[in-house]
Amino acid sequence: MVDFKQKLGGKVTEKPTDPIKLYDTLDREADKGPLRPAQIAVLQNWFTQHQADRDIVIKLHTGQGKTLIGLLMLQSRLNGGHGPVAYLCPNNYLVEQTREQARQFGIHTSTSEGDLPEDFLDSRSIFVTSVQKLFNGLTKFGLKKQSVAVDTILMDDAHACSDSIRSQCQIHIPRDEPAYSALKTLFASELEQQGMGTYADIENEKRDAFLPVPYWAWISHEAEVASILSKHADRKSIKFAWPLLKDMLKHCQCVISGDAIEIEPYIPPLSAFGSYDLAKHRIFMSATVTDDAFLVKGLQLPPKTIATPLTYAKETWSGEKKSFYHL
Repeated sequence: MVDFKQKLGGKVTEKPTDPIKLYDTLDREADKGPLRPAQIAVLQNWFTQHQADRDIVIKLHTGQGKTLIGLLMLQSRLNGGHGPVAYLCPNNYLVEQTREQARQFGIHTSTSEGDLPEDFLDSRSIFVTSVQKLFNGLTKFGLKKQSVAVDTILMDDAHACSDSIRSQCQIHIPRDEPAYSALKTLFASELEQQGMGTYADIENEKRDAFLPVPYWAWISHEAEVASILSKHADRKSIKFAWPLLKDMLKHCQCVISGDAIEIEPYIPPLSAFGSYDLAKHRIFMSATVTDDAFLVKGLQLPPKTIATPLTYAKETWSGEKKSFYHL
């Protein structure tokens, strides 16, 4: 067997893991200049001090290059032998925008509307996809013990992603579907007792009329609810959330309005998504003008992580105070 290492003088090209040095090796377009000070500062801080952290939040003003920061972090993880890695966007438009930016900087990405791409599973590329691809009851990433192992998950615009996850864990049944009538009939007496006039408005299909199902009534009729939803689980309104909620209905709330029924868990069942729940490293990016406190519930992040984001200390702009947290 030929020893190519010996033929090459013993030199083996190593892929850089320092994201700043990595950037200098990229085959990027001619108009892409050096990294900005904010990008350098955040990347240095992350690489030297926070790679071992389970969760980190990155907060920068819009226009400071968070997307490139995220791509470089994920490529750094791949270069260090830590994969697979996924870059999650709140919608498909941002998926395409992120992939185009990656292309301009010479960073290899993959995406898919169907099965997970082999390049992602084999840790050869960054998987850029929508948050809905991972967070739904029929996810290609798999649920619980069948989940695909992912080393690093990055959420761009974490607030919008959190809203999408909440929506993906809801059952929304329009009035014209049979499950609506069955559930409304099941709880008719309890709803009427809460407000006879509002219940009449619901019966008359008024959209702004709604009543919550009392929790004691919901729990006492859990078996009947499960039977109704299971019967119609092939409907688009139910099938994507049903695998998530079918064994935790007692931990859900139900609201009935004149045009729809919504069933939602009090807390999103994130533990069902093993690719997220068991990821070794999770990065959440957000703008400085947003309040991250609700991410404790929405994404189940530790309060300490929310309180100590990575920011750029020298970054200020008119109308907003300088961040208390420095690099």
